[in-house]
Amino acid sequence: MNRKKNITIILFTFSLVILVVLQGYYIYNSYRLQERDLIIQARAIADKTLETMEKYETETNEEKLVGDFDRLKKGIVIQKEQITHPERIHSSEKLYNRRLEKILKDNIGDSGFEIAMKSEIYSILDEVQKKELLPANRSLVLYQTVKKMSKPLTINEGKWSSRQSKKNTDLNLDEKNNYLVKSKSTFQLLNVKGLVLKKIIPLIFISLLIIILIIYLFRNSLKNLNRQEKKISQLHTTIDSIAHELNTPITTLKFSVAQSSDTETRSLLERQIKRLENIVSSIHNNDSDDILIDKKEIENYFSEVKKSFDNIDFKIKIDFAENKSLYQNDFRQIMDNLIDNSSKYGAKEIEVLIKVNNLIEMEVSDDGIGIPKDEKQHIFEKYYRISRNENNHINGLGVGLFLVKKIVDKYKGDINVSPKQKGVAFKIIIPNEA
Repeated sequence: MNRKKNITIILFTFSLVILVVLQGYYIYNSYRLQERDLIIQARAIADKTLETMEKYETETNEEKLVGDFDRLKKGIVIQKEQITHPERIHSSEKLYNRRLEKILKDNIGDSGFEIAMKSEIYSILDEVQKKELLPANRSLVLYQTVKKMSKPLTINEGKWSSRQSKKNTDLNLDEKNNYLVKSKSTFQLLNVKGLVLKKIIPLIFISLLIIILIIYLFRNSLKNLNRQEKKISQLHTTIDSIAHELNTPITTLKFSVAQSSDTETRSLLERQIKRLENIVSSIHNNDSDDILIDKKEIENYFSEVKKSFDNIDFKIKIDFAENKSLYQNDFRQIMDNLIDNSSKYGAKEIEVLIKVNNLIEMEVSDDGIGIPKDEKQHIFEKYYRISRNENNHINGLGVGLFLVKKIVDKYKGDINVSPKQKGVAFKIIIPNEA
């Protein structure tokens, strides 16, 4: 029983781990799906904001930008990882930032989103000098929100050329300015984790509730199983005690029967007393001195059995060569229990085949109510009885087949149960070795 309980606990633990993993995988996928949907919504807001900003951005004087590009040729000022120019950055950038914040706030509305945006020029290539004017990891910010981004996502990227020429009166030269400019706009939904968690908290709660409920039910089932094991153990102890107490009345009966003058009655009682002794000794694992059974003793045994069960039609076949291993008491106890079982469970006809050769084969087949297929694995357990309506009026302790199996195991043999359309067949094979 403990082995079965341990296997059950292991299987439950394994199943629970699989369930937790599947639930975690499902929640993770739900999180990613919700995150993707929210980012798509945030991108739509950022796109809309960017479209509005581009209308203002067209007002930017390209000549002013080109002027900034010209100054990059002569020198730059790096401040807070941004390239700044007094003529434009301190005036235009702040103005555009304020406009961005206002437009973005209007577009967000009551959605609860916290969105950061940034538009910048990240590459200025002087095509005349074939020189990149911006240092590595620096950009020229056109506008951005107050809140900064840690993992920006690109909305769009642009590339445009500025080709202008101007007269240098000091040197009396025409200067050409050809710039290839690359820009991009990025955004980030800053509170995406909080928004996703709000959406999937009910799913997490339900998943945890299911797991807790399963653990609670299994824990209660385990408690009930432990209580049943305790009751069964107490029952086994009680039955063992009863079997022990039977020794005294059996001794008294043997003495009384020995004084009987009725030979036929005395023979019948002696056989039943002997059977009781065998059952009691088997329950207590007591081995007694015994002799190997021979063909004559087998025939005498079945002659007695036919008298005891005169309402059953016996068909007995004996094929006996030489017995090297099977003892008399063990043979009797196997047959007593199998035949008694067949009788109790409605058999009208019992077929018995005893074959002693290289192997010892014993087959007992009846036409009684039989054994359900799903009960086969339990019928040899000590004190086990099949639960069905037909068994309610039949007395028994569930010891008989347990004793049969125990004896067969002692001889390192095998016992096979074959339910039939009507009845059941038991086949026992024992090695016939000295």
